[in-house]
Amino acid sequence: MLGTDLVAELTKRGHSVESPSSKDLNITDPCSVAQIAVEPGKYDWAINCAAYTAVDKAETEVQAATELNALGPAYLGNACNVAGIKVLHVSTDFVFDGTASTPYSESAETHPLGVYGSTKREGELGLLAANPNVLIVRTSWLYGIHGNSFPRTMIRAWEAGKELKVVADQVGCPTSTVDLARVLVDLCEKNGYPGIYHASGPNATTWHAFAIEAIQAWKEFTRSDRAVQIAPIPTEAYPTPAKRPKYSVMSMDNLASLGIAPMRPMKESIQEFVGRLKL
Repeated sequence: MLGTDLVAELTKRGHSVESPSSKDLNITDPCSVAQIAVEPGKYDWAINCAAYTAVDKAETEVQAATELNALGPAYLGNACNVAGIKVLHVSTDFVFDGTASTPYSESAETHPLGVYGSTKREGELGLLAANPNVLIVRTSWLYGIHGNSFPRTMIRAWEAGKELKVVADQVGCPTSTVDLARVLVDLCEKNGYPGIYHASGPNATTWHAFAIEAIQAWKEFTRSDRAVQIAPIPTEAYPTPAKRPKYSVMSMDNLASLGIAPMRPMKESIQEFVGRLKL
């Protein structure tokens, strides 16, 4: 979902890009990753969009999540360190427990609630230990047209006439893959300093409000006059195997310090999303 828009953004800006499939470059296999170091000087950056993102399945598929989220980034970091390649790694707001009431800074203490967040945090630490030239970018509530995402699911359900109930007590920042791709390329082009960055959409909202925003945008795009009715529910009314952070808004001071512009407002990004969406 992210990788496709990232390749498009890099290509648009004139960069030469290789985007191997998981069969061609398996980051859970040290031998596969080692091929990166065979030709020193060939690459400037490795941007890792690979991750195990099935948050609930991770609670039972611990080994798969660990291999891809925790071990893979360290293997990548080691190979790139040998080859002199800078690494840009995408991480998540799930490294936090959601008990804060103000945005999490890049240096805030982490405390993941489940296997997904824990393995992503282990990946951050392993990567930092393996390679000093690493930029870790935590993002949140990612959505795009090249995969399944929350707004696509909501729009499909609404189009199917289903009764909709959405959690209204979890707060975060929806992030368009198009907008995140722009920020990631900005970081590369500005040769950002190693460390941790936060990069999310600028608007904090709930899943319930996000669902309404997505369907309203779809309504306008399709010129539908159907009403949007979504019942707000508490987290407890929609139990899931993995606990979610109730508040995962992140400050983006490190991006701002480099002069990287904030992402577009949610309304603008979601309008672009529905304009490109094929259900």
